[in-house]
Amino acid sequence: MDKSKTYLNYIHNFRGIAILFVVGGHILYGWQDKALGYQIINSTFQNGTVLFIFIAGYLFQHLSKGFEYKTYLRKKIENVIIPYLIVSAPILFFRMQSVPDYILESQPAYADWSILHRLAYLIFTGAHLLPLWFVPMISLFYVIAPILVYGDRSSHFYKILPILMLVSLLVPRQELENIPRMFVHFLSVYVFGMFCSHYKNEVLEFSKKWWKPMTALTVVVIFISFYQWTYYDQVMYIQKMLLCWFFIYWLWKLDNYVPQTIVFLADISFGIFFIHHYFVIGLRYVQLNVLHVEISNVFIYWTLHFALVVALTALVIVVVRKVAGKRSRILIGC
Repeated sequence: MDKSKTYLNYIHNFRGIAILFVVGGHILYGWQDKALGYQIINSTFQNGTVLFIFIAGYLFQHLSKGFEYKTYLRKKIENVIIPYLIVSAPILFFRMQSVPDYILESQPAYADWSILHRLAYLIFTGAHLLPLWFVPMISLFYVIAPILVYGDRSSHFYKILPILMLVSLLVPRQELENIPRMFVHFLSVYVFGMFCSHYKNEVLEFSKKWWKPMTALTVVVIFISFYQWTYYDQVMYIQKMLLCWFFIYWLWKLDNYVPQTIVFLADISFGIFFIHHYFVIGLRYVQLNVLHVEISNVFIYWTLHFALVVALTALVIVVVRKVAGKRSRILIGC
């Protein structure tokens, strides 16, 4: 397809924002002090996956003209599945040598499994590295792509979106290795992305008219999410769904003012997704076991680690792209 007809600058830039949310949400994983400072950072960045999945659904619908399933699957295998396996190789080798506690909590018999059984479990759940559960889950969307294309071309498909959103509220995100549950939870997000793409002109017209109350609502929900409510997971889902609208509108509105740093991060966003958690783990290990430095202030800890993880990950990606050229896409996803 003609890139000039399919390229949406604000959606591409949204990738740069979304990957910052994904990285930011992983920095405090395992932090012990859950006081208000932690809650503010965690609630802002937690479940940034919603933004990533929304963009995936948006682009899927946007580029669905002339959809051919065999070609679609081949590209997904080349650009997602193979990089996933390559990036997973080092941590999979490590997981074969030791058994992490968080896996034993969900799978008590894991230590007694054969190596092939362990490998299969890790690869098909992504449990070997925190963010990688996303790939087995998003792969289910690849499998049902023809159904989604058929639905998008029917006149009644998007009437089910409120029902899917209700399902997401009733089946909150839990147990990342439970891929079927995660698929059910995030189905509404993917379809919401498709909906906003299918009706992109109508969404922008609505936004131009109602941007003030919608922006105010988004800000209010963000502040509400700073506190632990009974239905905290549901509040977080609503918050991130509102942020999907928020970033769509404001990145479109302020397109000429988006910093080049965001554009650059958008270009390498999938590469950052694949390898950033190696640096999250590595920096934490160096801080505690090499430098023996304790950082008690959550804002200082998060800011330092966030900046270093993004910078180091981007540097490695630039080097790999320089050395591997076009082959870097199959190695690290970008």
